[in-house]
Amino acid sequence: MTHEELTTLSGKKLTFGIGEPRPENDLWYGSALGVLSNHAGLDVSTEHGKDTPKRFIAMLDELTKCKDCDGSCMKWKVFPSGVDQMVVVNRIPFSSVCNHHVVPFVGYAWIGYIPGGRIAGLSKFARVVHHFAKRLQVQEELTQQVADFLDEELEPAGVMVVLEAEHLCTTIRGVQTPGTITRTVVTTGVFADHTRTAKNEFLMGIK
Repeated sequence: MTHEELTTLSGKKLTFGIGEPRPENDLWYGSALGVLSNHAGLDVSTEHGKDTPKRFIAMLDELTKCKDCDGSCMKWKVFPSGVDQMVVVNRIPFSSVCNHHVVPFVGYAWIGYIPGGRIAGLSKFARVVHHFAKRLQVQEELTQQVADFLDEELEPAGVMVVLEAEHLCTTIRGVQTPGTITRTVVTTGVFADHTRTAKNEFLMGIK
């Protein structure tokens, strides 16, 4: 095969087959090619591998698509309401990318709140979780960000957010413990008041 040379963003010289499809930004392609070739043994001379750097870059863009989002993807909307009883949205599926190892963590979110004069459309809660998840994250901060957003936007009597997820950084590398689930919890308002029953009622409802 005839090859041509490419200089990556790090200054390293790489070669690849002439005529093989590449993204418009050759520097990013070259950097991805260098990492995948040197650390994963990628062979771009095969049918399976020739487009892999391009797919790798596209995958990262997709998994972190909200890193620069202004929040419009949430299509957030609230409605005035006199409801003052607990609202719980169960098992919202989500996936994010570990900020430490750049591998996915996948799980479910549970959200509860007690309205303080406003309610949100039920689909918005999944959009909120997805907005904050689609970027490099750690689960602890993701949980806090979802709770803070809902607390600010709804001004409720209280919010409780629970996330449970399996992290590939602990299941396929390092300690390698498949099936391990991490739970994170953030409470505000009446949910954070341990003398009240709201927290227990919410936890009973998500079992």
